[in-house]
Amino acid sequence: MNFYTINCSKFLADLCQLEMRVLFAWSGEEKHFFSNRSIDPSRSPFIKERLSVIFEGETLDSLIGQVTDSRFSADRFKVIYLKIEGWEDDYQERLRGVRDLGTAIEGSADVRNPLVTFGVTCVNGKWIFGAYQKNDYQWHRHDKKPHTYSSSLSFRVARALVNIGIGPDTTRTLIDPCCGVGTVVIEALSMGIDAKGYEINAPVAGSARQNVVFFGHPDVITEGDMHASEEHFDVAIIDIPYGLYQAITAGQQLEIIKTARRICRRLILVTLENMDAMIREAGFEIVDKARVSKGHMVRRVNVCE
Repeated sequence: MNFYTINCSKFLADLCQLEMRVLFAWSGEEKHFFSNRSIDPSRSPFIKERLSVIFEGETLDSLIGQVTDSRFSADRFKVIYLKIEGWEDDYQERLRGVRDLGTAIEGSADVRNPLVTFGVTCVNGKWIFGAYQKNDYQWHRHDKKPHTYSSSLSFRVARALVNIGIGPDTTRTLIDPCCGVGTVVIEALSMGIDAKGYEINAPVAGSARQNVVFFGHPDVITEGDMHASEEHFDVAIIDIPYGLYQAITAGQQLEIIKTARRICRRLILVTLENMDAMIREAGFEIVDKARVSKGHMVRRVNVCE
């Protein structure tokens, strides 16, 4: 069993909940939850930390007793307490938990440079102890890519869209057929996902290629028309062109969705308006939705199969 804590702004709360539904089949308003699924917190822009539960008890003393009786051991370890948002706990009890559990573990502690970190916390009256892993937030550096546009998806939103598209299985293949400067592709590649991007605009495709290579990834950007693709992918993610910088007709938008139907099993389609009828006309069924706000702009995220 794993215990997760999450955090997100009110503008991304809907997207965060959609990501949790896909990754964990979990829905709720709380900022923490349990799941049998083990997912690296660093995959998500919203997961703060994970505690892989080893022991649990009705009281702190029973938890400490289990650790002692099992002769649980580790070298160069550290024990921390997870403070859960919205949950009141006793400060002295927190200190005692960290201290006494650290004493109960056989082996040498190293609070400055630990090889392994353990966590303890009390959730809904139950004490849990386990291996602790926090989000490393290394993906924040993607905000420093050489090329960007003001209308581009943020790296945080793009990362969530990749998780929503791929789900728990990172062996799935992904394409962004209208990849722009490559934001979605970069997030997918950073998770070890087999991903490619198409971009019909030559200068923009060049920017995408430079962005991808800048972060040490192979050049997976194709300058060309997505409609020419003969490959098949598990997932496509499309921030549908909406004519902000160049004219596009409803017919052209429909053709983009139809091509996505041909080359992928699952589509994450981001739109600025309700395109439900067009999505159904292209042969997809909408299985879930979310909204993302950025200033006065509201993007609709459609999960289609």
